[in-house]
Amino acid sequence: KEFCFQESAGHKIRKRFDEMIGYVKEHDEVGAILAFRVDRTTRNFRDAVALDNLRIEENKELHFVYNRLVLKADSHGRDITDWDLQVFLAKQYLNRLQEDGANTWLSKIRHGEWSGKAPCGYKNVELDDHKAWIVKDDERAPLVAKAFQMYSTGNYSLKALAKKLSEMGLTTNTDSQKLMYTSYLEEHIIKNPFYYGEMEFKEKLYPHKYETLIPKWLFFKCKEVCESYGKTPFKYGAKSYAFKRLLTCAKCGSFLSTYTQKDINYVRCHNCKAVHVKEDTLLGQASGIFKKLTIPNDIAEDLKTKLAAFHTDEQYFFEQNVKRINAELAKIKKDNKTMYRDRLDGRITLEDYDKMFEENRQKTTDLLEELKGHNEGDEAFLISCSYILELAKRAQELFTRSQPDQKNRLLRFVFANASVKGEKLDYKLKRVFEGIVECNKSKNWLPRLDSNQ
Repeated sequence: KEFCFQESAGHKIRKRFDEMIGYVKEHDEVGAILAFRVDRTTRNFRDAVALDNLRIEENKELHFVYNRLVLKADSHGRDITDWDLQVFLAKQYLNRLQEDGANTWLSKIRHGEWSGKAPCGYKNVELDDHKAWIVKDDERAPLVAKAFQMYSTGNYSLKALAKKLSEMGLTTNTDSQKLMYTSYLEEHIIKNPFYYGEMEFKEKLYPHKYETLIPKWLFFKCKEVCESYGKTPFKYGAKSYAFKRLLTCAKCGSFLSTYTQKDINYVRCHNCKAVHVKEDTLLGQASGIFKKLTIPNDIAEDLKTKLAAFHTDEQYFFEQNVKRINAELAKIKKDNKTMYRDRLDGRITLEDYDKMFEENRQKTTDLLEELKGHNEGDEAFLISCSYILELAKRAQELFTRSQPDQKNRLLRFVFANASVKGEKLDYKLKRVFEGIVECNKSKNWLPRLDSNQ
């Protein structure tokens, strides 16, 4: 019988090798094992012991063609010494392969390239020059980005989000038919910095060259949400509520929960019992807040025009900062090449090289993040302003007519924080919406954006 295997494990168990050993033990008619070389058969000392047991206890011969070595139960002297030496060399050969592999991997990591299977939302491809590369998976990438956006709201547990993503058709990269599940979502997506531009290797982060799926702030927002679940008593339910995981108790600081009794929703504090109020009471107060945010149509259109002019003035600031960042990145790249030559020539130690390389790596990461922020901010400036103004034109109408989960998103969009004291909603708006309320009161819109600016 012939056994073919390419298992190359150091301390790991080699399944096909063990199958061969078991087969030889079970079949007395098998008198010998024939292999090309010792290092093709034994990849660790465990393998050598197993073969020695076959030779001595089972009276099986070992034949190694390339090494011109034949071992029997009564072999001794030079043959055994040669066998021990070949086993040692096989182990050293494996160690060298592992070391070379680790060095190759680290070298690719330092150059911003990932070795191995691409994360979910990406796929491995071969470029025209036969170079392995990672590109965005057009089918999965939008769903992965959506997963971060949904999780950052705090409205979904990992289990609920995994179920929702499965319904949307997101599968793992391991098996195209395998739907998303909780542990995979947490460990391989939500906690994976690859999506905003960094790779984790041996507990260190390195910037990569591939296209990102999300901004860095969104990743850390999801991290905050994930860490907060262990600190607040909260039970997930299938039903959506407008104030779900949004309000805190003004007395004890705990998150308030919503429950339904006889078709009426109530908001309460499980911890100190200081809050127990009908949801409709708080919704009425929230509707009044959105009324204060409503902007007349003619003023909203005028504001868009003024903001566009303001954006033109800001363009020069963006361009100068982009030039500065690119110049600093070019200098770091040049410094890295100089450091590498100094290391090869022995002018600096490996420890000093690693320290300086890590410093430059961190600088590069910070600069790339700053550059990305400028580019995204420049592109999104008018879009964000237009979105806010469109919301403000119909603020109260949108809030009143929306479903509970949509109300929740609108409230999160405008609130910086909110709590309840007795039956009163106490809140702080995000700065942009505070400005809208103040301007609505004074009827003085964008007072600082005059013709002299």
